[in-house]
Amino acid sequence: MSEQAETWLAPERGNYAVMAVMLFLARILGRKVLTRFIWPISLYYLLHDGTARRGSWVYLCRVLGRRPTELERWRHIHAYALTVLDRIFILGNKATVPPYTVRGSEAIFEALDKGKGCILLGAHVGSFDALRSVSRFASRKIRLRVLMYRRFVGAASKAIEQLDPNYENAIIHIGEPHTMLHVAEALQQGQVVAILGDRAPDMGRSMAVPVLGKDAPLPLGPLRLAAITGAPVVLFSALRCSDGHYDIRFEPFAEHIKLDGTRTQQAQILKTWLARYAAWLETLCRRDPFSWFNFYDFWKERS
Repeated sequence: MSEQAETWLAPERGNYAVMAVMLFLARILGRKVLTRFIWPISLYYLLHDGTARRGSWVYLCRVLGRRPTELERWRHIHAYALTVLDRIFILGNKATVPPYTVRGSEAIFEALDKGKGCILLGAHVGSFDALRSVSRFASRKIRLRVLMYRRFVGAASKAIEQLDPNYENAIIHIGEPHTMLHVAEALQQGQVVAILGDRAPDMGRSMAVPVLGKDAPLPLGPLRLAAITGAPVVLFSALRCSDGHYDIRFEPFAEHIKLDGTRTQQAQILKTWLARYAAWLETLCRRDPFSWFNFYDFWKERS
């Protein structure tokens, strides 16, 4: 891949054989022991994955306000490797789920009580799969659907996903003819539709807003989806703490996004909401600088 064409829309990295070994070791050793042996994998990607190395460098420079050390660049990629490893235990049975604390879950239930479903809006910060733990073990039944772009999912990820027989059934695929129909039906049935809002499959449907001091394209799809369906929006994050447990938080974002007026006025409304989302994203990044996993040219500096 050339530097000029660097994008997240590329085949997912990962080796099926390595993942098969990790799945076997996970059953034998358990999460705590296996976590100690992940550092060689993260070191390998630091040395051999140029796209991830450049993406990490640019991001860490912005969030830290200085040039990162080599140890910090490794720590960033290592944090991602640990999160990928945890997918094995999150998607397994109840006994293997990593410990977690949940704050603000009432925001979901209050949104669902409005009768229009709920859109959960997150980012590639921490673990997206931790959301499944909340939905599976919540005191009140939650039907979760996940809106995902699946074209470039690799064999390693598929091997992990097979641990949960219901994984694929919960997914609504982005970019298919009936995507919007499936989303609308899910929301009408009082379900929760989760989506990550910091990457756009189609950059033509994005808008540039400041993120960590420089404009970056953020997708308009989640906001337009909320406006069309009338569903309330709740923000979601799940950061992995140093002791291995997950800090899961929900917070209200929008009761109803209305797009009124001319196209120019609607664009301004969208930009205002995107700026609020970007501010939330920045807060997460500054809280844990090593947990945002956008390892590509996010700010379009090479285009």
